[in-house]
Amino acid sequence: MADADSTNSRADRLAQAEAAINALKGEYTHQLQADAAHLQQVFASLDQSNPSPAAIEELFGIAHNLKGQAGSFGYDLVTSIAASLCDQVREMSGIASGQDLKAIERHVVVLGRVVEKGVVGTGGETGEKIVQSLRGLHART
Repeated sequence: MADADSTNSRADRLAQAEAAINALKGEYTHQLQADAAHLQQVFASLDQSNPSPAAIEELFGIAHNLKGQAGSFGYDLVTSIAASLCDQVREMSGIASGQDLKAIERHVVVLGRVVEKGVVGTGGETGEKIVQSLRGLHART
């Protein structure tokens, strides 16, 4: 009987965890929108001719948080785009070139649109194409 109690207890804990995540999902949607807007604001304020390392680091930090959180709430496409943006920033060597900034801008714009449209999950085939296109920017910079 202990095994049945243990199984029920695990199932109950799992159900409680899922309920807690679902309860937080509505709150997270607002946070996601705020983070996407902040990402856009930081990028818009960059000095395109001489972007500060601190601003680039701030972009990376926002993207890194999105990468870590969005998937937990069902925004898998946001996670993939944010991961690609993190990789883009990591792959830059020192000062951001014009091509680097264009690639970063593309990530920021696409992520903003995905959040604005409320895309949940991976975005299907279209989402896959978006991520492949963004990852393709890495090779060109």
